[in-house]
Amino acid sequence: MKINDVIDSKFFNKEPEKSIILLSNGNTVQNDFRIENLELRLYTNVIIDSSAPRSIITAYLETDKHTIESIYDEGNIGNDSLEDSAKLLTHSLGLSGIISRLIIALESKLKTEK
Repeated sequence: MKINDVIDSKFFNKEPEKSIILLSNGNTVQNDFRIENLELRLYTNVIIDSSAPRSIITAYLETDKHTIESIYDEGNIGNDSLEDSAKLLTHSLGLSGIISRLIIALESKLKTEK
């Protein structure tokens, strides 16, 4: 099952402008989900609710069972924001935090789908 955990997912029909893979070895397991891919994705010129165009960085998690994409950062972010966010997550304990956050959101969505 693919889950978009965002306010309005209309802009997810297009491909992201850029993406950075943070984890892809498939050796990590969290709450019985095998993590196959974790990446940050940058979408630019996104218009939600007739607002001014903005950029959105999402965290995309692919497990052996499901995928989820959730907003990580948004607004008038700089040109290097995707790379800066990736560095922050990989050089601190950020990977475990973002994985936990996405798994919790995934489990919550799965419970409401039943």
